[in-house]
This record gives sequence, C-alpha cells and structure tokens, in this order.
Amino acid sequence: MAARTGVTLRRLVPAVYAPILFGTLGSSMLIPVMPLYLTDAGLSLESASVVLAGVGIGASIAGLPVGSLIAKRGEYTALLVAFGVMALVGLPLGFTDSVGLLVGLRVLFGGAHVALRLSRQTYVTRRVPVDQRGRAMSYIGGSNRVALLLGPVVGGVVLDRFGYKATFIVAALTAGLGLAQALVSRDVGLPLLDQSSTRRLVGGMVVGLRTHWRRLLIAGWVPLHVAAARRGRYVVLPLIADELGVSPAGIGAIVTVSTMADLALFPVAGYVMDRFGRLWALIPSFTLMSVGLVWLGTAASTSAVVAAGAMMGVGNGLSSGGLMTYGSDLSPDDAPGPFLAGLAIFEDVGAIAGPLVVGLVGAQLGLGAASVALAILMAIGGAWLLGAIGETSVRAAPRLFGSKLD
Repeated sequence: MAARTGVTLRRLVPAVYAPILFGTLGSSMLIPVMPLYLTDAGLSLESASVVLAGVGIGASIAGLPVGSLIAKRGEYTALLVAFGVMALVGLPLGFTDSVGLLVGLRVLFGGAHVALRLSRQTYVTRRVPVDQRGRAMSYIGGSNRVALLLGPVVGGVVLDRFGYKATFIVAALTAGLGLAQALVSRDVGLPLLDQSSTRRLVGGMVVGLRTHWRRLLIAGWVPLHVAAARRGRYVVLPLIADELGVSPAGIGAIVTVSTMADLALFPVAGYVMDRFGRLWALIPSFTLMSVGLVWLGTAASTSAVVAAGAMMGVGNGLSSGGLMTYGSDLSPDDAPGPFLAGLAIFEDVGAIAGPLVVGLVGAQLGLGAASVALAILMAIGGAWLLGAIGETSVRAAPRLFGSKLD
C-alpha cells in the first residue's frame, strides 16, 4: 500500500500539485498588494471593498459553468482555460483604476480559480482509488497552503523593490508558467480508474444536477457551514486581537502561528483519512476549530488569542483536503464534474456568509459573540457529517445516500 501511494503521489505532481502551486502562488502575491494599490489609486473604502469582493463573487457564480465545461470538454480543458484567464486578467489589474473594470477582472479571476480547483479535484476523483484519495487531496490542500504562505511574502518584496506594475506582471507571469507547465504535462500521469467512464458520463451540467440533486442538497450542508466558519475566523481573529491592544505586527505574528500549525499537519490529515477513515480526521478537526473559536470569543489576553489561533490552525490542518476528499467520495461516477461544481457553490456561499456573520453578530452582540456564532456553524457542519452522512470512504456507508435518492 505505501509503495503504491508513493508512486501515485509522485505521478500527481505535474498534473495536480504543480498547477495548484503556480495558480495559488500567482494570486496570493496580490493579497497584500491589492488593498494598497486600490487605496493609493484614490478609491474609497467602499469601492475598494467591492473590488476585493469580486474574487468571491466570481467564484460563487462560476461553479456551474465550470462544471458544465468539465462535463462536456474534460478537466484538462478547464485547467487550460483557468490558467489562460489568470494570465490574461492578472496583467491589466495593475494598469487601471476604473472600478467597473477592476470588479470585472476580479470576477473573472475568481472564476478562473474555481476552474483550477474543480479541474484538479475531478482529475483526482476519476484517477485515484478511494484508499489513496485522502492523501492525494490533502497534498492539494498542502500545495495551496505553501503558496499562500510564500505568495504574500514574494508580492510584498516585489512591491517594495519594483512597484505595483512589476508585481502584477510577476503574478501574471506566474500564471503563464502554470499554463506552460500544463501544456507540457497534458494531464498525463494516471489512467482513469474505469476506462469506460468517459462513455458513461451524463450529458452535461443540467442533466447531471437533475439526476443527482437530492444527493447534492444533502451533501452541501457540510461545506456550507465549514467554509463559513473557516473564512469568518480570518476576520474575527485579527479584530479580537486588535480589541485587546495587540499591535499590527503582533496580529500578523498570531496569524502566522495559526498558518504554520495548519501547514505542518496536511500530511497527517491525508494519512489519517486513508488509514482510519475520513471521520477520524474531519470530526477532530471541526471539534478543535469549534473549541478554538469559543476560546477566542472569551479571550481576555494576548496569550489566549495566540493559543486559540494555534488551536484553530491545528484543527484546520487536520482537515487539509478534507472537503475535497468528502466531495470526491460522494460524487457519482456518471457526473463528477457537475456534482463537485454544485458542492463548490455551497462552499463559496459559505465563504461569503462567514464574514457577514461576523459583521452582523459583531455589530449587535460584540466580536466575542461573533466568534461563538462561527463555532456553532462549525459544530453544525460536524454534526451533520457525523449524523446524516457518515463515513464516506466506504461507498455503502453514507446514511442518506442510496439508490432511492438518485
């Protein structure tokens, strides 16, 4: 088993992990750059917020078109489209201050990221056996985390030394390198699990969703709640730290501690999911994140905030690639692309909802209550997974999925 897994993971590098690394690295370079660029260009805070929200908007509306593209043209075509759009869109971002154009470009950028993610998730789903899928997906999560750790640093250094335009050019060139690498690799790495599966795919997005809509609605509650809590913590953690008088540098250090704890555990997540089952990684992960959010909400000192952030980082690291594995396990053989695209919409809606929960609850009841609200959302996702879905690594196990639902 270990030898087979090692060979599988190595063969996934050119087709899966390298594209994820290139794509996320290029976009994460702009994380610290875009807000500064927009404000220096004279945009108001409201206008800048709309532009920055464009990626999330693009991600939420692109899921279905991307799923349709995968169903009709395959995951490799979706990968090429993703990198092509990233390379073309990334460059003009740094050469305009038009709010309308900036929003449109960011929406396209968000859609391209969804295409990248879904194309690689579908690739793994159709080629990696269930008993190795957790590790394969966890390394996608790890590749994302590495890029998210390095990208902002690279973007900040390039900005300091060469200015805004050079930073956007480097980000676009990184996406271009990803496109070149994808053209060279041509998704050649692993054969389909079932060579006849290409002939059994249902006819497009609409048919796929119509056939499996009940399965999708039941499965979607987990990524919806989990994504809301995950994204919301990035808002509430620095705000609570600021309330306690932590300096901006200290807040950055707290976030870094959480990120490093997260990054260190992605290989463990994959091993546990494949060796013991998905629930053995996901339920402890969601529990630690829920407890960490409650701890954060009741924190009265900087040390408590640091400890809560570290706990959430450990918890999040234990579920690295977990939602992708979950979706892959439950995706029907005849419509993996449409199903995964549908789940991506649930996840993206949750990611949009998380910061809104922090804002609404925080304004009425305080940031501590907002953190506890996020903990409740995470707990609901874990309870639904444990009580309604069950262990997904065994096809017969999910409690609410059966022939009657499909």
